[in-house]
Amino acid sequence: EIHRHTRGTMYYVGGTIGAILACGLLVTLLGIRIVGRPLQQLIDKTERIGEGDFTQPVTLSGRDEMAQLGTALNQMCDKLKRQRAQIEEESKARVNAIEQLRHGDRLQTVGRLASGVAHELGTPLNVVAGRAQLIAAGQLNETQVCESATAIKAEADRMAGIIRQLLDFARRRKPQVSAVDPRDVARTAVELLGPLAQKHEVALVCDGQDAMFAQVDAAQTQQVITNLLVNAIQASPTGGEVHIGLDAVEATRPIAEGTSDVVAPPLQCIRISVLDQGSGIPETDLPHLFEPFFTTKDTGEGTGLGLSVSHGIVEDHGGWIEVESTPEKGSRFMVYLPKS
Repeated sequence: EIHRHTRGTMYYVGGTIGAILACGLLVTLLGIRIVGRPLQQLIDKTERIGEGDFTQPVTLSGRDEMAQLGTALNQMCDKLKRQRAQIEEESKARVNAIEQLRHGDRLQTVGRLASGVAHELGTPLNVVAGRAQLIAAGQLNETQVCESATAIKAEADRMAGIIRQLLDFARRRKPQVSAVDPRDVARTAVELLGPLAQKHEVALVCDGQDAMFAQVDAAQTQQVITNLLVNAIQASPTGGEVHIGLDAVEATRPIAEGTSDVVAPPLQCIRISVLDQGSGIPETDLPHLFEPFFTTKDTGEGTGLGLSVSHGIVEDHGGWIEVESTPEKGSRFMVYLPKS
């Protein structure tokens, strides 16, 4: 009896264990089929979405939560696909609009160049033609002929200078850099412009700094400083002052319009600043300061190429120019040249 009871108990325990194992196997198989495979399909779908692939919709049968999640993912992919197509169309339209604006800007620049050349060359050509006509008519004595020839020579030099500036703007030569102390360049420019400053009764003040060196083209840098000083002298009132400052700073290049928003790392720069006490620059004119032949000066006082040429020279050196202007208080032009 005891043996029969023991065998029965063992059969019962073995059957129970077998049933448990069979149920576990069945649950595992059903879990893989009902949960595992759909879940893996959902994972694969999300990975494809993350890579930007909105095709190949996931297909899950049934009405459970897995199927609802798959349907939601498919709907999300359809919306993302439509939005991406819309963004691409808008981007193409924006690029086309920008290209049209640039083309229009180029046409405007060409027109301004033509207008500026015609305007600047018109007056000296009239002088040359008039003087030459008087000489050819024989209506002048020897002294007057000499004066007319001198005037013709002066006006021809003026026209040559205008054309040379235009060529410098169109074909800027590569800077011949060397180790230069900008203070020496600034002092030379101040000495050259001393008579012009005296004529306008404007004082040139050069703020002293410690010795500093930069790898620049001395002649081109002097041209930049000279152009800025001439503009400052002409903009300053009688009895005013023009300050030239030089210092070493750490500066960041400003972000240009239409480019990436990534901010460039700071650079160790030599800053050359020219500050005048004039009436300032109207805010509407600030975006056009460096355009060729754009000028607010009276006829004969400037060609409108000085700032354009200066901007190109500074850009060739890897630097940039910033402008600050306050109405009725003056303007400040700051040239940033990298030390290396």
